[in-house]
Amino acid sequence: MTLATVFHIRNYLKGLPRVFWTYLISYLVVILLPIVTLSYAAYSFTVSTLEDELSRATLHSAKQKTASIEKTIETMQSIAVRIGLDGRIASYVNDPSNQYLLNETREILKTFAETNEAIESIDFYATGANLILSSDGYTRTYGQSKQDVWIEKGLSSKESGLWLSSRDGVEYDKIITYALKVPVHRKDFKGLVAVHMRESPLKSMLQKMEGNPYTTTYILDQEGNAISSSSSTPLDPEHVRLIFSESSKAQGEIGYTMMNQSRDKELVAYVKTLHTKWSIVSETPLQYLLSKLSYIRNVAWATCILLVVLGIILSYFMSRKMYSPIKTLMDKTLPYNKKGETGIQEGPRKNELETISYILDNVFRKNEDWEQQFRMNLPVLRERFLLSLLNNKYSSIHELNGKLEFLQIHFPHQELVIFLIEIDEYSLLVDSYSVADQNLYKYAIMNIAEEIAAANYICLTAESDENQLVLLVNLNAGSNEQQLKEKLTVLGEEIKHTIYQLLKLSVTIGIGNSYSQIMQAHYSYKEASEVIRAKLVAGTNTVLLYEDLIKEADYEFYLPPHFSNHMINFLKAGQLEDALSSLEELYHQIKVRTKLNEEVIFRTYSLIVEDILRNLHELNVNTEKVFGRNHNLFRELASKETIKAIHEWINGIVKRIYEVMQLQQPKKNAYIETVVAFMDQNYHLDLSVETISEQVNLHHAYLSRMFKQEMGKTILEYLTIKRLEASKTLMKETEQTINEIAASVGYNNVNSFIRFFKRYEGLTPGDYRKSNR
Repeated sequence: MTLATVFHIRNYLKGLPRVFWTYLISYLVVILLPIVTLSYAAYSFTVSTLEDELSRATLHSAKQKTASIEKTIETMQSIAVRIGLDGRIASYVNDPSNQYLLNETREILKTFAETNEAIESIDFYATGANLILSSDGYTRTYGQSKQDVWIEKGLSSKESGLWLSSRDGVEYDKIITYALKVPVHRKDFKGLVAVHMRESPLKSMLQKMEGNPYTTTYILDQEGNAISSSSSTPLDPEHVRLIFSESSKAQGEIGYTMMNQSRDKELVAYVKTLHTKWSIVSETPLQYLLSKLSYIRNVAWATCILLVVLGIILSYFMSRKMYSPIKTLMDKTLPYNKKGETGIQEGPRKNELETISYILDNVFRKNEDWEQQFRMNLPVLRERFLLSLLNNKYSSIHELNGKLEFLQIHFPHQELVIFLIEIDEYSLLVDSYSVADQNLYKYAIMNIAEEIAAANYICLTAESDENQLVLLVNLNAGSNEQQLKEKLTVLGEEIKHTIYQLLKLSVTIGIGNSYSQIMQAHYSYKEASEVIRAKLVAGTNTVLLYEDLIKEADYEFYLPPHFSNHMINFLKAGQLEDALSSLEELYHQIKVRTKLNEEVIFRTYSLIVEDILRNLHELNVNTEKVFGRNHNLFRELASKETIKAIHEWINGIVKRIYEVMQLQQPKKNAYIETVVAFMDQNYHLDLSVETISEQVNLHHAYLSRMFKQEMGKTILEYLTIKRLEASKTLMKETEQTINEIAASVGYNNVNSFIRFFKRYEGLTPGDYRKSNR
C-alpha cells in the first residue's frame, strides 16, 4: 500500500460526518460489545458445564467400575475362605504325610479353580511339609523361587489375607494373587491358600465399562503400581505414578481433580473405597472437548467480524440517508417537551431524542399499567361472572357473550356441568384456624380443583358459600350419557383424592346434570346444591351425582310408635344398653335406605328430640343439668352433616340423660331387682304376675304396685317389651318361622304375639323381618 493511498483513506475518513462515528461507536458499544461479551461468556460457560458434566459422568463410571471390581475381589476371597474352611484341608495340614488327604486337597483345589474362568490356578502351601500343591496337578517343594513370592509375603504378613500386585504370568498375561492363612481366623496357621487370578478379565471389564473412548482407567495398589488398566497400549510407569500422585494429594476417598500436564489439561477421577486399599483412577484429556468446540469458536469469530462490517455499513447508511427524517421527527416532538405527564411545567430536555423517548415511555408505561391491572383483576372478574351466571343474573345471550369475550373465556365444547365442592366438618376448620388460614385453605382447594380440571377441560372456579366452592367444567359429552357420567365421576374422585392427599381435608362433591346452553348453567348449580345434601346418608368424602341420587330419592320412612317412650322407660329402669340398642337399630334401618331423603331423616330425629324433651319435662328433669344453659338441640341437630354424626350425637344425649336420671333416682329395691332378673332369664316361659310374685314371697298386688312405682311400667308391660326385643333379635339373626319365634319367647298364641308386636312396633313381624333383611 503506497503512502498516497494511505493519505487518501485518511482524508476520506475525515470527510465522514460526525454522526457516522456516533452511530458506529454506539453500535459497537451497545450492540457488538454485549454480543461479544455474551458469546465469550456463553462459550466459557459451555466449556465449564461440559467439564463439570464430564467430571460427574467419569466419577459415576469410576464408582460402577469400583463396584464390579469389588465384587470380583470378594468372589476370589470367598473362594479362598471356602477352601480354608474345608475340613479336609485342615486334616491334611495336621497330617501332611497322608497320601489320601493329599489327593483330596489337590482335588479340592482343582474343583474350586474350575468354578471361575478368571482363576489361573489355586495353590496350597503346607508349612509343616514345605510342599506346594497346585490345582494344575503338580506337587513340589517350596524353594523360594520368584513365582512363589506369595509364600514369603504371606508368611511374613500380620494379616490373615493379602493381595499381591500383578506379575508376569503365562502367555503374556499378568497374574494377581490373593494369599490366605489357614486354618481361617486362627493365630496358629499351618498353611497358605493362594488364588491366582488373571489380570485380563479385569482389563476386559474396565474396557467394557469405559463409556468414553478418550478415558483410561487404572487399578493402582498402595505404592502406585498399576495392577490393571483399560489401555490397550503399554503403560508408562512414570505417567502412572504422576496420576497416582495427583489422586493421592486430593482429599476424600471419592472425587476428581484437574491435572495440568505440559499445555494440556486432564481430568483425574479417583475412588479409594476398595477394601484392598487399591485405587480406581480414571484419566480423561480435556483437549478433545476444545477441539469439538472449535467449530463454535470459529463461527463466533466470523460472526463478530461480520457484525463489525455490518455496523460500518449501517452507520454509513444512517448517517447519509436517515438523519434528515429523524431530525424532522425531533422538531415535531418539541412542543410535547413543554409539559410533563403530571401537568407540571418542565424545562427543555438535553436533545430531541430524549424528548421522543420520554413521550414514548409515558405511552408504553400507561399501556403496561392498564394491562397489568386488568391481568391482576381478571381472576376476580371471572369469579364474579361465574357467580352471576349461577344466580341467573344475565338476561340475554348477547350480554353473556359480551362478558365471555371481555374476560377472554371460550367454551369450545357442548356440555357445561357444575361441581359443588363442600368442605366436610367445616366447623372444625373454623374452630382450629384463623380466618386468614381458612381463606388459604379454600384458595388451595380452588387451585387444586382448577388445575386438575384444566388439564383436560376448560373450567372456572368461585367461592359460592362459606364452606362451598363451585367449579364449572366445559367438556365433550362423548358418544352417550354413560361415558359422560364416567368422565364426571373420574374427575370428581381425582379432585377429592388430591385435596385430601395434599391438604388432609375431606370434601364432598355434588355434581349436577350437564346442559348444552350456558344460560342453563344455573340449573346444574341448583341440582348440585340439592345432591350435596344427600351426603347425610351417603357420608362425607364422597362424589354424588344428581342423576343417581335425586331421581331415586326415598321419602317413605316412619318412626316406630312409642319409640321415644320405650327408650325413656329403658333409662328409667336403668337399662342404658337397651336404650342405646334401640337407637342403634333405628340407625341401621335408616343407613340401609341409601336413597332416603335428608328431610325425612332430620324430621325423624327431630321427633325423637321433641319426645325426649317432653318426657324430661313430665319427669321433672331439669334440662339445664343435662344439656347446659342456652342449649338448642334442634340447632345442634341441623349442624350435623351425616347420619353417623347424628347417631353419635343422639347417643351422647341419651347417655347424659341416663347419668342425670341415675343421680335423681333412689337406690333400687332388692325385690324389684330379683323380679327383673327372673323375668330376663325366664321370659320364654308362660309367666303370670302370681308366678313372678312367688319368687320374692310378696302378694302379687303389692308387688305390682311397687314395680309400677320403681320401673314406670307394669310387670306385664316389662315382660311384653322383653319378649318383643328377643323376638326382633331372632327375626334378624335366624330363619325361624313367626310361629316358632312366638313360641320361643313365651307366646302360646301366635295371633297374640302379632297383635302385641304391631301395637308396640307399628308394623307386623313379617314386615319387620323384610325391612331388616
